[in-house]
Amino acid sequence: MKGRKGRHANPTRSEHVLVQEPLVRPADDAGLRSRVVSEGEALKYDPEFRGPIKGRSCTDILCLLLFLVFLVGWGVVAGFAATSGDPSRLLYPTDSFGRVCGKDPGLEDKKFLFFFDLTKCASPKVIATGCPTPQVCVEKCPSKNWFYTSATADKKDLICKDTVNITQMTADKLVNEGHCARYYVESDDLAGRCIPKVPDGVIDMEGVPILDDENEPVTGELLAKASKFLARFYQASEVADGVFQDIKMTWWILLAGFGVAMVVSFIWILLLRFISAVMIWFSLVAFIGLSGFGAYYTLNKYLTLRNIDNSTMTKAEFEFTTEFSKYAELETTWLILFIITVTIFLVCLLVLIFLRKRINIAIALIGQASKAVGDIMSTLFFPVVPYILQLFFLAFFCVVALFLSSAGKAEYRVMCPGNVCVGCSGVTENATCNFETFDNSSCPGAMCQFYDYYVDPNIPRLHIYNVFGLFWSMFFISAFGEMVLAGAFASWYWAFDKSKDVPSLPVTYSFGRTLRYHIGTIAFGSLIIAIVRMIRVILEYIDYKVKQQTDSKIVRCLLCCCRCCLWCLEKFLKFINRNAYVYCAIYGKNFCVSAKNAFSLIMRNIARVVVLDKVTDFLLFIGKMVVVGGVAVASFFIFSGEVPVFKDHIPQMNYYLTPVIIITVGTFFIASAFFSVYSMAVDTLFLSFLEDCERNDGSAEKPYFMSKDLMRILEKKNKFKEE
Repeated sequence: MKGRKGRHANPTRSEHVLVQEPLVRPADDAGLRSRVVSEGEALKYDPEFRGPIKGRSCTDILCLLLFLVFLVGWGVVAGFAATSGDPSRLLYPTDSFGRVCGKDPGLEDKKFLFFFDLTKCASPKVIATGCPTPQVCVEKCPSKNWFYTSATADKKDLICKDTVNITQMTADKLVNEGHCARYYVESDDLAGRCIPKVPDGVIDMEGVPILDDENEPVTGELLAKASKFLARFYQASEVADGVFQDIKMTWWILLAGFGVAMVVSFIWILLLRFISAVMIWFSLVAFIGLSGFGAYYTLNKYLTLRNIDNSTMTKAEFEFTTEFSKYAELETTWLILFIITVTIFLVCLLVLIFLRKRINIAIALIGQASKAVGDIMSTLFFPVVPYILQLFFLAFFCVVALFLSSAGKAEYRVMCPGNVCVGCSGVTENATCNFETFDNSSCPGAMCQFYDYYVDPNIPRLHIYNVFGLFWSMFFISAFGEMVLAGAFASWYWAFDKSKDVPSLPVTYSFGRTLRYHIGTIAFGSLIIAIVRMIRVILEYIDYKVKQQTDSKIVRCLLCCCRCCLWCLEKFLKFINRNAYVYCAIYGKNFCVSAKNAFSLIMRNIARVVVLDKVTDFLLFIGKMVVVGGVAVASFFIFSGEVPVFKDHIPQMNYYLTPVIIITVGTFFIASAFFSVYSMAVDTLFLSFLEDCERNDGSAEKPYFMSKDLMRILEKKNKFKEE
């Protein structure tokens, strides 16, 4: 009996062998031997098995070399972008001479762009061709209405091009020769451009007959129309600037919000370690409660706004507003939110009712994952490493994209105010020109003006390379974290005595094994996912272009089906990859072999996978959503001013939703980093459990490696008694 007991402490193992392989393979470096038989038949085992094998070699080396070459190429793209791009072109406006306001020498204090004659902008084509009027950088936008007359002209009121010496010319000559603006009106700054104020849709010109450069009357309606088109053109930039200003004002609050999210996530995971059943049921009830409260709150807001007469807000006024708060004043917004929240509420309620028995089993499995995490506490802190690496590559991608977007040379085009180019020989509107050598003697009034920056045809290809680099690097780092955690949790599962046989520093050893032997396998798996994701992005772009070119329902339906199929394919491949990483972490095989073995094992136990593993993933997702939803709701009430305690401490912002959205998104990623540990623990333990059930039968010669609690949950037991 003592001999048998010793055998229990050192149970035998076998290497998992591909089904339908009709031969006996020789022992590997660890002395492993296995005999291939029909599916489900017993296998031979090695008494020295202690979890992830030690005798292994490097896998998928060619993919590793390909990944390294790709990273070198990405560095070359970054170098080209850094030498060719200037992000200030995207952040600041550019005058008629191609100089960047507030950036170029001599214009450091002139951050705003002023248009000489806004009536030339009163056409939709300004979005494509630019406004055909001189544009200069000024220190501040006009704060009054001013117009030129010979009797009242004063040089101190003029806004002129800084390339002319106004001290040597009279005011009449400066204005009549086009060196200075003939008029200007009170304006506001919109994305660095001086746009006239339009309080009631019409600019008040105080009854003064202003004439433009062609001696045509300038009316308030005409200026309002021009302002409308310019506002359309620069509205997105103005919103971005407002969001940037909000971030600058609330950066310390955002950091505090991220800190709170991290603390809440850590406490949640810590409680899950000791009272997993209570926390899971609380997560379910809390999520249903949050969605139910959301449905009630949105319905109440919808009914309230429905009874309010908001017909005074015209469609035009709303269309051109840059205030996000206007959306909260529309009953349609709250109706959409109500439909979303009530749908989530009903789905979760039905899941709770019909899957309550399966939920109990899944909770027990999470409890086992909690014990594994508790025995290997370093797994809770390891996600910080891939998280920081992902932030680095994301920042690298953004910087390269920014520089690539601003790469190019200044391009000048012919501008023809009032169609002055009609009938002129050799001068064509919107044709490219050379600013220094342009001659308008044959066509007076025509101007060679800065239009945009010429983009090299290869820049779009570099953008594609940069985007693919982001996908591959992010998936690579995520896969690396998954394999390291899988190796650590597999060491815990395959320890026969969980209190004594778990190796010390399992995360460190798993990290070393992965880094030394299996970087190529990770590069292989992440490359597959990156390719599928890139195809999805290209298909989204094609769908966007198709919407602009045709209204064919058949074409759009086919594209929608393709997008849906690719989404399903990506999800399926991620599932296969995740289990392949678990198999590779344990047995040290290459990607293809690991993926095939893992998939075969899953297909032989598909019922258990669907019923148990996926319900467990759903419960962990609910827990994560409770953390994210709780922080999001709290930040919404705080920043909207509905919490009196914080109301006086919140700075005035352009859009109060800016910090709410940022904190919510940040909380999602922070919570994902913590909950991913549990998710990987569940997947690793579950795959190991399936392997354990196939190899072992609970007899004295083939005892189960699973813990006693897991055996009780799944109605398994070892058929021997220990003395």
